[in-house]
Amino acid sequence: MAHSHQLNQQIAADPAYRLVQRVCLAVCIVLAPVVLFLGFAVDPTGGLGVPANLQGVAASLKGVSPLQIQGFLYLNAVTVYFFAPSFVGLGLLAMRRSPWLATAGMIFGLAGSLPFGIFVPLEALAFRAAASASTAAVFQSVDAQGSLLLLGGSWVVGHLVGYILIGMALLRSRAIPWWAASLFIVAVPFQAAGYGTRQNMLQLICFVLIFIGSLPAALAMLKGRDEAAPLT
Repeated sequence: MAHSHQLNQQIAADPAYRLVQRVCLAVCIVLAPVVLFLGFAVDPTGGLGVPANLQGVAASLKGVSPLQIQGFLYLNAVTVYFFAPSFVGLGLLAMRRSPWLATAGMIFGLAGSLPFGIFVPLEALAFRAAASASTAAVFQSVDAQGSLLLLGGSWVVGHLVGYILIGMALLRSRAIPWWAASLFIVAVPFQAAGYGTRQNMLQLICFVLIFIGSLPAALAMLKGRDEAAPLT
């Protein structure tokens, strides 16, 4: 009860624009891993990855409903709206006591999250190319562009390194409990292993851990800067 009363007092004391900022960032912190989890959960390739070998994509699409494919594409389309701001919010939580780690984490996180939207047209094209030989050559030509490889590499390296740095910054700043900050770091090997083994379950575990760690972070964001002081 005291904790709830303290939170309500902080919310009432702050200007409206700060409340809007904190609420928006808190929502993004929580929803980013949720949307990513759902995207990997309904992935019609089962973790094969797109762009990928078109024969493998074609085989994985057998028996998959068009609704699942559209749901996967829409989830990936909205991910960037939550994913990028979530790194900003997490970084701001740690900024007071760990400014350099927090800044580096935000930079890597944004470099990894902002390109996420580019995968949606590639995925849509890959699904169509897998079902039609006439469009396979177009897909291969587009997929081979160096600029797309740059964006793909930025996503992989950026969000993995970003989570590690953000976790380290949150640990050092003690803006959230140590176990919650540690989950951002512990989750990364699962995601990396998921890429290497094409095992969707590993990626799902990653974002479950991120989600659990994000709950105390979102609460700290709602408290405001003064209330998010290091925990003792």
